[in-house]
Amino acid sequence: MFKLYSKGCEYALRALMHMANGAVNELFQARDVCEKADVPEAFTRKVFQTLAQQGILKAVSGPGGGYRFAHDPYSLSLLTLVKAIDGEDSYNHCIMGLPECGGDCPCPLHGEWSKTKTRLVGQLEATTLGQLLATERQQLQGRRKKTQAGKGNGQL
Repeated sequence: MFKLYSKGCEYALRALMHMANGAVNELFQARDVCEKADVPEAFTRKVFQTLAQQGILKAVSGPGGGYRFAHDPYSLSLLTLVKAIDGEDSYNHCIMGLPECGGDCPCPLHGEWSKTKTRLVGQLEATTLGQLLATERQQLQGRRKKTQAGKGNGQL
């Protein structure tokens, strides 16, 4: 059966969303972002190692080490992240899980799924991690303002 992406990819995206501002030279520690994102640290560290091997993250060793982006997050598409973690053929499987499905022997959903998949992959390619980081920052600021306004009114 089709899944948008694996649990490992989900954890990595959630962890990366909790970086302070996503600058290329900004160092972050897996422990900190995993705690903020509420994702398992050991599992996410393995995914970060994969991203470092793929040249998406840069591992910094030594005291105070961690990870940083190898490139600007605004140049890093979500599709690139998904493929780095889940493999290049992430979206080349039958929606019904049939191994023989394809152009010569399509499943009943093949035609519609092909159209939907094309739109989905296009959207993942057009959306960058930097855009998600910016949206997360805006939403966090909005939540803080709302909380502060509630406290000013005697509400908790």
